[in-house]
Amino acid sequence: MPKRRREAAADRADRAAARASRVQRSGGFAESYLSYLLARASHTVASGFHAKLKAWKLSVPEYRVLLCLAGADGLGVGDLAAMAIMGQPRMTKLLDRMQRQGLVGRHPDRNDRRRVLIHLTAAGRARAAPVLRAAKAHEARLLAPFTAEERGAIKRALDLLINGGRDRGGVRPQFSSARHEGRGLRRALRRSMPYRS
Repeated sequence: MPKRRREAAADRADRAAARASRVQRSGGFAESYLSYLLARASHTVASGFHAKLKAWKLSVPEYRVLLCLAGADGLGVGDLAAMAIMGQPRMTKLLDRMQRQGLVGRHPDRNDRRRVLIHLTAAGRARAAPVLRAAKAHEARLLAPFTAEERGAIKRALDLLINGGRDRGGVRPQFSSARHEGRGLRRALRRSMPYRS
């Protein structure tokens, strides 16, 4: 894609995010509805960065695969599809293409010969490295207004929500701890809102 078109796409994404941040509080249902808030937050967080992926000649699904496999010691196709928010048939087609490009490899699982694990190749790790550095820098810019406690509360609350109220070990957090983190999350979210009541 020519440089001007990439820059125009990035500018459009930045303008859309700026417009979204200027929306005035209307008191409507959506402003307190979790699904809407998560969708809006996801759009705000991802849209600007996703527009920049074209500079690395990566689609959003390819980026998600690289992101999920970075630092992992191989993932099954089903697990990778779930992490990358894709259906397994689509993931399989994407992995076929990425394998032809030399970015991923398939290897048998040592513990279960019926299962295949997906790994990044050296070329895949090299391709992922600058993108992941840019993603971390993007995240740092987004979270800069928050304290370390608030950043931790946001990530922990999202992780608990994704995992059905259980931490990664499958344990529900103690009520007082969850309540404390909820206060930190509410404080962080109030600070992040582009509009104030």
